[in-house]
Amino acid sequence: MLTKHNYTDVDSAKWDEKGLDCCKTTNPDNPTCVDCCYDSWQTELRIVTQKYSKAAEQATQYQNKLTVVTSSRSTYRKWFDEINDLQDTATEICNQLELLAVQSDKIWYNSCKAVDAVETLFCMIRDFFTQLDLITTQYADIQNCITNNTDPSLVKGQGILKALDDYKAKLDIVVKLRDDTSKNIVTAVKLVHQIANNISTRNCNENFDPCSKKNKACSGDDIYYGFKTVICEWYKSFACDVPCPDTDTTGTGTTGTTASAQTNTNTNTIQSDCKDDDDCELVPTLDLPICKSSYKQCVKKWYDKADGEYKELTGKLQDANKEKEALTACKNSLVKAIKAVDPKTRCN
Repeated sequence: MLTKHNYTDVDSAKWDEKGLDCCKTTNPDNPTCVDCCYDSWQTELRIVTQKYSKAAEQATQYQNKLTVVTSSRSTYRKWFDEINDLQDTATEICNQLELLAVQSDKIWYNSCKAVDAVETLFCMIRDFFTQLDLITTQYADIQNCITNNTDPSLVKGQGILKALDDYKAKLDIVVKLRDDTSKNIVTAVKLVHQIANNISTRNCNENFDPCSKKNKACSGDDIYYGFKTVICEWYKSFACDVPCPDTDTTGTGTTGTTASAQTNTNTNTIQSDCKDDDDCELVPTLDLPICKSSYKQCVKKWYDKADGEYKELTGKLQDANKEKEALTACKNSLVKAIKAVDPKTRCN
C-alpha cells in the first residue's frame, strides 16, 4: 500500500492564490506559532458578519412589511366577503319582493272580480227593494179601494181582508230589513273598492291575464298607488330588475369584441372611481345592485393589489431567510475554525 501510494508534495501551482498569500503572513505577536489563513479567516468573518447583519435586517424589513400587507389583505378579504353576503341577502329580498309583486297582481285581479260581484249583488238588492216599494204602493191602492167600498160582504178580519192584513204584516217585516241590508251592502261595496284600490289604483277594466308568463313583477311607467306600488318602489330601489354582469367566460353571454369592449369600459370606469388605499380615505357607499357596485369592484381591486404584494413579499422573505441561514452557517463555521486555530490558545 505504501509503495503503491507514495506521498508527494503538493504542487504549489495548484494552490489558491489567496490561500498562498495568507499562509505567507506571520503574526507579529507570536511569530513562532502561526496558522495558515488565520488572519484571512478573521477578515472573512468580518465580511460575513456584515453580510449577515444586512441579510437579517432585510429579512426583518420584509417580515414587517408582510405583517402590514397581511393585515390589509385579510381586512379587504373580510370586506369583500361581507359585500358578497350582503349581495346574497339583497338577492333574497329581491326574490321576495318579486313574489309579493306577482301575487299582489293576482290578488288585485281577484279583488276586481269581487268588486264586480258585490256591485252586481248591490244592483240586485236595490232592484229588490225598488220592487218592494212598488208592491207597497199597490197594497196602499188596494187598501184605499177597500176602505171606500161599502160592500157588507167585506168584513174586517175575515176573508180577503184577513189575507191582506197578513200580507201587510209580512211586507212590513221585509221593509224593516231594507235599512240594515242597504247599509250593509253599501259598506260591502265601499270595502271591496278599498281592498282593490289599496292593492293598486289601476283600472279594473284593463286587460290582464293572471296566468300569462309574460307578466312582469313591476313594469310600465304609469303612476298608480297602493300596496303594489310600494312593493315596486322597493323593487326598483334595490334595482332588482337590473341583471348582474355575466361572469361566464365561455362565451355563453355577451360574445366577441362587444364583450371585450364592455369589459374594458367597465374596468376603466371602476379604476377611475376607485380611490387608492394609500389615501387612507374609504367611503363605503354601495350602489344597487351590489353586483355592479363600484365600491365592490374597488374592494376587489384593493384585495388583488394586497394579495399581489403578499405573494411578492412572501417570496422575498423566503429568499432573505435562505440567505440569512446560509450566512449564519458560514459565520458559525468560521467562528469554530478560527477558535480551533487561534494561536493564543493553540500555541500555549
